[in-house]
Amino acid sequence: MTQMIKGANAPVPAAPLRVAVGRESVPVGPTVSAAALLLDAAGAVRGVADIVFHGRTIHPSGAVRHVGTGEGAGQLAEWLELDLLRVEPGVQRVLVVGFCADGTFGQVRGLYAQLSTFDGTIVAQYPITDATAETAFVLGELYRRDGAWRFRAVGQGYDDGLAGLTQDVGGAGMLAAVSPPSLVIPSAPPAVPLVSGPVSLAGVGKAGSGVVAPGAPSIPGPSVSAADRVPSGPGPVSDPATYPTSPVSPVSAPAGFAPAYTAGTPAVGSSFGAASWAGDFFAFEPCVYRGKGKKTITVDLPFPPNGEPVILEARTEEYNYISVKIPGREDDVFMSDLPDHYGRTLMVPNRKGGPLTLKVANSGAWQLTVLPLSAALPLDFGTTAGSGQEVFVRTGPAAELKVRAEDPHRGWFQMHYHWGDSPSDLRHPAKRLVYEWNGRRVREKVALPGGPILVTIDKSRHQWELTLDPADPSAPSRGGRRVWRR
Repeated sequence: MTQMIKGANAPVPAAPLRVAVGRESVPVGPTVSAAALLLDAAGAVRGVADIVFHGRTIHPSGAVRHVGTGEGAGQLAEWLELDLLRVEPGVQRVLVVGFCADGTFGQVRGLYAQLSTFDGTIVAQYPITDATAETAFVLGELYRRDGAWRFRAVGQGYDDGLAGLTQDVGGAGMLAAVSPPSLVIPSAPPAVPLVSGPVSLAGVGKAGSGVVAPGAPSIPGPSVSAADRVPSGPGPVSDPATYPTSPVSPVSAPAGFAPAYTAGTPAVGSSFGAASWAGDFFAFEPCVYRGKGKKTITVDLPFPPNGEPVILEARTEEYNYISVKIPGREDDVFMSDLPDHYGRTLMVPNRKGGPLTLKVANSGAWQLTVLPLSAALPLDFGTTAGSGQEVFVRTGPAAELKVRAEDPHRGWFQMHYHWGDSPSDLRHPAKRLVYEWNGRRVREKVALPGGPILVTIDKSRHQWELTLDPADPSAPSRGGRRVWRR
């Protein structure tokens, strides 16, 4: 582990990372909210979607998430997850930021930022010892250098809080572009457009941080168990040749994480807030399973009878190809390549409910994460890029979806949408949107009905780009599929 002082930097692995913004857990004191700000080459936030915090928990790319609050061993932390391999090329830096809603950082005891891999290995830790009257604080930043990622201990505070930070990241004042977060799901959460122009951070640091969800484990956070299941600023400066050692004794973030999922309630910031069936979703803390080669695992969750699908996320290390089967079923959950060693798909529990058995096969090490539907990526106006299989949610009005995809190996590319009046209606697709067999290039425009709907990329080895625009009633159509005329 690299123990850092202000201004130092260190390389980080190009792998999924967890970032804790932590402090001592004391009976009284200011609450601290954590956020990630994705910046372009000019050091600016491109739009409100590039601000990820507990009121807006997932970046449209899926590369950055706010996953909840953890407490244990005298420490309290908010957790972010960053998949550096999935960060868009247009993003050059990711700031790790803290906000004080009801005090100053000089009143926060034991403030620190900690980076760790998913197996719990601590990569870097930076204790902040010089905070005074600041109410916003850039603790650190991840930045690109010579094709790799590094972490810098920044330690820059703002006495004028969000106003000062907004000016530094290209905003033009404290506008209400980001709605105040809450632990109660709003009836119609705002869209997350990828837009250019002035951005406000108003509401990012409001109350609501530092609360452990009811029913959460006493010591939540990223950890690895023997059973394989884990409950689940400033511009660039020259890199120093060496990394100074901090005189401060190291601390550790809580050894686990507890996303803010409460039974029967979608996750905080969920795009499903506008759905009539949102309150009926089966909600649970993400479950992580790890292994190597062939293995049979049991997803020991109390799935309800005729329950809605859940999301299965797969990550691999050496080999892209993975097979995940439910014994007794004809269709496979995964039986495909993962172009970037990553993919997400819908997994339908048994009709009778109860635990679910999975047979997993991969030639190397793999990790599976079972997530509730509230973890679907928001599909809003603008462009989203990625690869392989993915799960989205659309809550807005009818729209036109442009689909571009490339695969030099000429594989399948298939998309569906799911909708209905109840969660059980989502078990099966309502309509196929795109189907290409032996397709190297996909160029289509399809019509999406008004939300809420799930949109899935079910089969794909492609690198894809999805662009959502307002519906054009005058465009020519063919059986619900509109031809992309170039």
